[in-house]
Amino acid sequence: MYRWKLGHHVFHLHLTLMNTHLTALRRALDEEDWVTCRSLLDTLARLYRAATASMRYASDFPQGSYTGLLRPAMEPPWVSPGFSGKFNTDHEQMLHLLKEVRSPLKKAARTGTAPGEVRDAAQRFWQEQARNRAQHKLICEKFVPGGKSLLQEYFTAEQ
Repeated sequence: MYRWKLGHHVFHLHLTLMNTHLTALRRALDEEDWVTCRSLLDTLARLYRAATASMRYASDFPQGSYTGLLRPAMEPPWVSPGFSGKFNTDHEQMLHLLKEVRSPLKKAARTGTAPGEVRDAAQRFWQEQARNRAQHKLICEKFVPGGKSLLQEYFTAEQ
């Protein structure tokens, strides 16, 4: 339980920093401040890498501990039915900010408006995002092989 909670607290710190840097990246893209864009993209890639490491740390325990201890703690009566990390407001903000920077960043990279080092930094950033999503899927599969999240179970039961 300690590892799970600590890993999630560290992940939340990374998430908060990502939101701050994504907000700054959005401004830098609007201003075509490529030096700042590159620096922010490099930092965001490192933050994604660190967030992935904190997820792996949080999940480094046997599957039976999740099934017997952690998952029941994320169900009623301890929390509302359909509990999910998707409802974390900072995570929702990050997804919103990612959408806001995705189009202008891809456009600047595709049209050659952004210098090569910014395009390279953007590529590293996108690779770390993909790595993070892949690791999250592996962690989910480890604890609930072929199963559904609590949120998916909730929606299935409601139909």
